[in-house]
Amino acid sequence: MAGPETSGSSETGERSPRKLRALSDQLKEASGDSFQSKYIDMQTQAHKEAVALFSAYANSGDDPAMKEFAKKTLPVLQMHERHVKDLAAAHQ
Repeated sequence: MAGPETSGSSETGERSPRKLRALSDQLKEASGDSFQSKYIDMQTQAHKEAVALFSAYANSGDDPAMKEFAKKTLPVLQMHERHVKDLAAAHQ
């Protein structure tokens, strides 16, 4: 699996350190409802990207051990994604 050193954000959810710092800065600058909204949006996107990345690797990864790890981890990530979606729905 590719690491976070890849620049930019792609369909597989790879993010550069610069992008992650920018997201962190957005949260630091927010407060109250704005913080809550930004945090939930970021968590929703992050979990969507994680599920896509692990799903893709579980299906077509080239390292057997990593592929097995992705398969075992994917259901937990999917559960977390559902929880974040429920949280987002509750705060709309």
